[in-house]
Amino acid sequence: MTNNNTTAGSALMRRPAPMDLKVAPVVDIYETPDAFVLTADMPGAAKEAMEVTIDGDSLVIRAGLARRLDDDAAPLAKEIHHTGYERSFTLGEGIDRSSVDARFELGVLTLKLLKSERAKPREVTIR
Repeated sequence: MTNNNTTAGSALMRRPAPMDLKVAPVVDIYETPDAFVLTADMPGAAKEAMEVTIDGDSLVIRAGLARRLDDDAAPLAKEIHHTGYERSFTLGEGIDRSSVDARFELGVLTLKLLKSERAKPREVTIR
């Protein structure tokens, strides 16, 4: 049996990883009567390296990965080649940009974007 990752001089041959490669996190977006909720799966992300920005109609989420190795450790195999996450969304007129709640727990970022008053469903009185 031949292993293409081995050579006579070393146990494993390492391939250099691309530098600063960001991946788009997978998301679920759903609507409640008062808000839009976005959940983004970002395993390995560091809360301290997370950024959520709203600029006009643009919502951007970014996160770097948490350090996994001690400074003196040399990885023997590295299959995670990205350095973090990044994804952007266009916000509609019905979102109150000043009322966004962000939480990060167990590798999942949850954003709750409240609807503006005019976007909320309302009952019309019939006369």
